[in-house]
Amino acid sequence: METEQVKVSKRIIAYLLDIILLVFIIGLVTSIRFINPNYDKYMDTYEKYSNVLEDYYNSNIDEQEMINLNKENYYYLTKYSVNYNIAIIIVIIAYFVFFQKYNNGQTIGKKIMKIKVVGTEKEPSIFSYFIRTIAMYYIYVGSILPLVINTLLVYFFNVNNYLVVATIINYIFTFLAIISFVLILVRKDKRGIHELITNTKVVYE
Repeated sequence: METEQVKVSKRIIAYLLDIILLVFIIGLVTSIRFINPNYDKYMDTYEKYSNVLEDYYNSNIDEQEMINLNKENYYYLTKYSVNYNIAIIIVIIAYFVFFQKYNNGQTIGKKIMKIKVVGTEKEPSIFSYFIRTIAMYYIYVGSILPLVINTLLVYFFNVNNYLVVATIINYIFTFLAIISFVLILVRKDKRGIHELITNTKVVYE
């Protein structure tokens, strides 16, 4: 059974199930006040950010004015969410790296869909799962690497430079995620970038 190629639909469903679970876990973790001490500041800034967008959608301001008004809001939204981002990173690593490694190459989603991660040459190491996670998990929860980079950027760049650099980085990782998905669709062995660089693949259990 392990030699049979896993249908892309099964992988997508497994991933979506994992995302639903992660959203729930992250929501619980980040609702703890000492983990997210800037919650009130974040919500106040988010309200300002939303009000500017609402003015734009109601045609009270033009696009350029909306961008100028929300530059600082966006910058501080990132700054106030540093603890939140760190909590997300920890949850992602705990789930997709350690839990999956010591649960026979399976997340909850993969277990339900009866698929698992295996090595093409040997059993994947913790490092292999870590690289898979960095390279792959971009949708919704954000890939670890751009999440870390964007979190650090607020301490090294001012408002204007931060937006430019963060936008470029997000475009790069979005492009890589798309390429990886396309490879899964078109390659005979259904392996994406994250699997090619870690010598892993997804098979039926």
